[in-house]
Amino acid sequence: MLACDLLVAGVDSEAVTALATESARTLPAHRANRRLAAVITELGLPEPDLPTAVALIAADTCERILDRGIPAEVGTHLLYVVGHEGSPLDDLLPTVAALATHLEDDLGGRADDELRTRLDALARAILNRL
Repeated sequence: MLACDLLVAGVDSEAVTALATESARTLPAHRANRRLAAVITELGLPEPDLPTAVALIAADTCERILDRGIPAEVGTHLLYVVGHEGSPLDDLLPTVAALATHLEDDLGGRADDELRTRLDALARAILNRL
């Protein structure tokens, strides 16, 4: 979607076009990462600092949790990024860990409605802070 937005904004480069032609539904993550890296290199964008990278990954994960783009089981574990050194969200690590422990130990790795509700609330709280 980023590549399509860039094309609409007039950024018409080889790497952007290559990424835009991929299917968002079927593009494997490893190929998407390579395509995105090519766009970043081609546009000469600097690598974000660690706190910014953590914030971007956390925000993306939260949006995907809330729009059900990823299963709650996956989203719960992806939110461990908040605990990364330098994270502006590191105080939320105990909350993420408690959800993950509940998911794995009490629910056998399968989210129930209560966990989804708690995860949604955490995702909204993270997005509000960012």
